[in-house]
Amino acid sequence: MKSWQSKSIAHSSNKYKNDSLFMFDSKSQQRNEIGRNGKKVQIYVCGITPYDSAHLGHAFTYLTFDLVIRALNFIGRETNYVQNITDIDDPLFERARTSGTNWQSIVDSQMEIYRTDMSALNMLPPDHFVGVMENMNLIISRIGETISKDLSYQIGTEWYFKTDSVNLSKLVASVPNNELVVMAKERGCDTDRQGKHNPLDPIIWKASKDDEPNWKEDFGTGRPGWHIQCISLANKYAELPLDIQGGGKDLIFPHHSMSEEQNAALGFGELALNYCHVGMVSYQGSKMSKSKGNLVFVHQLIYEGISPMVIRLALMSNHWRSDWEYTKDLIDESKGLYSELSKKFNGKFISQIEQDKLIEIVLNDLDAPKVLSFLKEVKPLSVSQNNVSIDLLLEALLGLKLEVVA
Repeated sequence: MKSWQSKSIAHSSNKYKNDSLFMFDSKSQQRNEIGRNGKKVQIYVCGITPYDSAHLGHAFTYLTFDLVIRALNFIGRETNYVQNITDIDDPLFERARTSGTNWQSIVDSQMEIYRTDMSALNMLPPDHFVGVMENMNLIISRIGETISKDLSYQIGTEWYFKTDSVNLSKLVASVPNNELVVMAKERGCDTDRQGKHNPLDPIIWKASKDDEPNWKEDFGTGRPGWHIQCISLANKYAELPLDIQGGGKDLIFPHHSMSEEQNAALGFGELALNYCHVGMVSYQGSKMSKSKGNLVFVHQLIYEGISPMVIRLALMSNHWRSDWEYTKDLIDESKGLYSELSKKFNGKFISQIEQDKLIEIVLNDLDAPKVLSFLKEVKPLSVSQNNVSIDLLLEALLGLKLEVVA
């Protein structure tokens, strides 16, 4: 799938090549060092389902991993960044029906907006930007493996993965089973379906409706379920175990926990060493969601004349693990901060001592709000004495392009 263009500055410093990035891991509930010696850092982030373009919740997630990659590159670590697109899913088909529009046309139009948004926000493009549709043969073969290895069972024309209650993912191992069932039902899983061995068993091959794409296979006619898609793509485009499996907190269960279990059952070993889950963004009192109609889209804000760098600053004013509420005041505050930083730092330099402090903050669980607070206290230098250009540093580490001030 076509990605987007980036004019962002790539920069690394030999001074920090022995430093490490530490991120909070949802599975171990502690901050872990990211990366393995001498190997590319493998990062897989779950992407959008393009029945709509990117809202601020999406942007907050992708900004987080953009900053992760910038930090790793700055300390001399190579990265392999995979981001998938779920271009076949129930919400997409539902929107096609309600709007009377061909589902593929919706995918094409929303993906174009998404690429434009990501480019405007100065997000680094993934090394592999991959859609489900273009990898369908691989995904179907994985489903066939679950059937041949007796890891799944059939109900009517559909197939379900056999969840192993004894070996649940460590992401949810401490959560009582009855609570998991309630959570699964709230998140759209068919926990009450008659014939299921376990209410938590996820569907891996589902029947297609007449207006949905379908594939005719020996085990039936239909289309793939969700979790099997991501583990198929992760195994193809990255080296396992991943150093980071990323996404919003809402993906901890069922998506990431069930993906981890399916990956192990198929014999692929550990899916990820670290799970980095990004906080939820709310608006008007509740988490942004299509069903509640409280989405704030990136392209709408840009259309209203808000600088993409202001939007980027607004996102960075919240710690990546924090849940937060979007308000217009946040945009106004970020406009003021962007103007302040541009006037203060444009064409200026930073001392080595202050750069060291800045790098230390970034590498300690990617504390962007603390970085912004620190920048307010930095005293810029007008003349370089083997010091570092702040323009270069802010774009390399934060993806922030300062406004040119006359």
